[in-house]
Order: sequence, then structure tokens, then C-alpha cells
Amino acid sequence: MRNNTTENKLIVGLDIGTTKIVTLVGYRNENGLIDIIGWGKADSIGVEFGEIINIFQTVDGIRASKQNAVNQLHFEIDDLPVYVGVAGHHIKTSKYRHYLYRYGNEDPIQQNEIDKLKKDVEQVNLNPGEKLIDVIPQSYFIDNERETNNPVGMLGHTVMGIYQLITGKESEIKKILRCGTDAELNFDEYILEPLASSLSCLTEDEKQRGVALIDIGGGTTDLIIYYNGSPVFTKVIAIGGNIITSDIANVCSIPRDTAEKLKIQYGTCIVNKSNPSNTITIPRQPNPIQINENYLAQIINARVEDDIIGSVKKEIENSGYADKIGNCGIVLTGGGAQLKHLKELVQFKTGFNTRIGIPENGFEKSIPTDLKKPSFATALGLLKYGIEMQCGPISNSNEETTSSYKDNSSEEKEKTKTNTWGIFKKISDYFKERMEQVS
Repeated sequence: MRNNTTENKLIVGLDIGTTKIVTLVGYRNENGLIDIIGWGKADSIGVEFGEIINIFQTVDGIRASKQNAVNQLHFEIDDLPVYVGVAGHHIKTSKYRHYLYRYGNEDPIQQNEIDKLKKDVEQVNLNPGEKLIDVIPQSYFIDNERETNNPVGMLGHTVMGIYQLITGKESEIKKILRCGTDAELNFDEYILEPLASSLSCLTEDEKQRGVALIDIGGGTTDLIIYYNGSPVFTKVIAIGGNIITSDIANVCSIPRDTAEKLKIQYGTCIVNKSNPSNTITIPRQPNPIQINENYLAQIINARVEDDIIGSVKKEIENSGYADKIGNCGIVLTGGGAQLKHLKELVQFKTGFNTRIGIPENGFEKSIPTDLKKPSFATALGLLKYGIEMQCGPISNSNEETTSSYKDNSSEEKEKTKTNTWGIFKKISDYFKERMEQVS
């Protein structure tokens, strides 16, 4: 086993998904990039719509995934720090406005006034069972007219601050803690899954300019919007790629595993991209089943266009940040992003520039080819977060390959990264506090 130094300290990333459980073991090498020395995957049976339903089945999946990684490593990983993803259905964001009244005060606005404005917001009343994780300033309006990101030094009688509140609940933490204990893993931190995916797929420039990451998993579709370097909106939609497979299985009266293979091999979400002359024959007793490729595309399109893309578009419009996404547009990742022609359909239906997010930021090009897919974005992001927390910054020298936009300055880029990691730290602290309370 490697020595416990900054360059070769081993870290584990664990993604407990609806369709699969992934265990990654890696380290930061001398080039400042991440190498992966072992990984394992197992079916996930005890998770539905991103939520742990059956503890025993989930633990069995974690153990199987861990063992597959150990088989490559030839040593145990029970003592290594593990960074695990948390499904985001209990993490919510909301917009909040608060006023500072300065009537009679003719002096320029002071920093201590802005600090007090934020502290007042931190005392806001929440629903029972909710916990305030962070308050993120978005912008300020002076006398309900001038908008600014920094009101200090300006003149005005009223200052309206617009904030993003991030709140969460602890029920899922209890489940994950139990699963980790039973699987004999040393959980170090819990990371919100769409935040992890953004680490491996988004560039700092995209986060600064404004971008929406859509992570389509088996059970849920996660939406997270970044602007000015910070995550400003998150939403979990309780529908994912599994529902498309179920539709195909039910409509065509075939087993789910056969439907999944059809979706991957012949499926497309744009009907006129299918081949109406191609009929797929599925052996079955007493008579085989024949499915036209065009008919298969109609089944897929109905669910993708209306329920997945339609829901995402509505959430973006309701977020208040649709006009901030700009040219960076939408980045699709997760296993569902591998559906044929999904990028084109999303771009057409939403009007935003769209690209597929390949999880490669900060990783050596020599990592296993099987991992260089959107379906491993969360797992790779979890590993990257853990390595940066334990061993220091990752180079990200290959970031420019995923975006056509250049950073305006190194200072702006550093500020963006600082903002992002500040949010990560507060969410991590929240999860640690919840873990200590339930352990």
C-alpha cells in the first residue's frame, strides 16, 4: 500500500445510485492530476428515485461494489477516507428578500450594514425539521432602482438584498450512515450529488458565466444552476432513465433487461432520427415479438420530451436564473445523457446551447475508458472532492477541452473557485453536524 503522503494518499469515492453503486479508489499524482488505481460497480436494488428504501439490499450492493474494487487493488480499503454522495431530494433552495432601511443616513453604505443584513436573514424562520445550511447573497437593489453586486460605498436610503437560502433535512443522512457502518466503510464526508457531478463536468468559467447542469440518473433528474461561481439553484425531479425502460417494457410486453438493451442499442428520443424500415425481432415462446424502430422512438420521445425535458425547462424558468445561463447553456450528464440525440432535443426544446458533460476535469487521460462516460460523473466528482480536501488542489489542466469559452482573468477564476468551495464546505459541515447528531 502507498505511503500516506500528499501526492499518493488514497481516497475513496462512493456513489450510491438508483441503478448502480460505484466505488472508486484514486490519488493525486505528481502532475497534480487524479489517477485511479481501482474501481468496482454493482447493481443497486435497495434505492428508488434516489432514496434508500431497503437498508439490507443497499448494504449488499455497497459491499459488492467495494469488493470488486478490492479485487483490483489486492488490499482492503476499510481504513481509507470515503466521500459518499447524498441524493438531493431533501436539499432545497429558495429566494429570499430582506430590506435595510437607512432613512436620514446620508453616509455611503458601510460593509457592517451589509453584514448585518445577511445576519438578519440567517435568523429566518423555517419549516419544522428544516435546517439552514447557507445564505448566498445574489444581488442588491439601492432605493429599488439600481442593481449591484457590491453596494458598499454607494448612496441610498434603502438596500434590498436578494439571497439564496439552502436548506436540508437529516433523514437521508441517517440511512446513509447506517449503510456505511454495516458495509464497514469509513465515511469522511457527505457530498450533494449534483455538486459532485459539477466538479467533474463543469469548468470554472462556465460556473462564473452561468450554466445549468442536468444530471439524468436512473431514478431522478438533478438540476443545479451556477452563476457568479456559486450554485444558486438546485432541484430534484423524481423521474429518470428507468421510467423510459419501464415504458418500453410495459408497452411492448417484454422483460426490463430486454427493454434496456433496446433503448441503448436502437433507441432515440427524436422520432425522425429513427429508421422506420428497421424491425427488431425479439425471441419469445411461443411467438417472437417484432418492434419497429420508429415505434420504439415514439415511446421514448413521449416520456423524454414531456416529462424530463418539459419538467427541467419549467424548473429553469421558475428558478429566476433562466436569463443568467447565457451562452454556456446546459450541460447534460448522468447515464440518461447517453440516450441518442438527447443533446439535440434538449437544445431544440429549451433554446439553450447544450453539450454532453464528460467527467474529465482534473483526471489523467489514462484512467479506465469505461469511466469516461456521463454515467460516472457523480462518482468521479466525489473522488475529486475528497482528494482536493485531503491533498490539495487538482490541476484541471484539461478544462479548456470541455468549454469553448476562455476565462477573463486568473483572478476571476480563482474567485469563482473560492466561491464554489465555500459553498461545498458549508454543506459538508452541515452533513457532519447531522451525522454527529444521529450517530
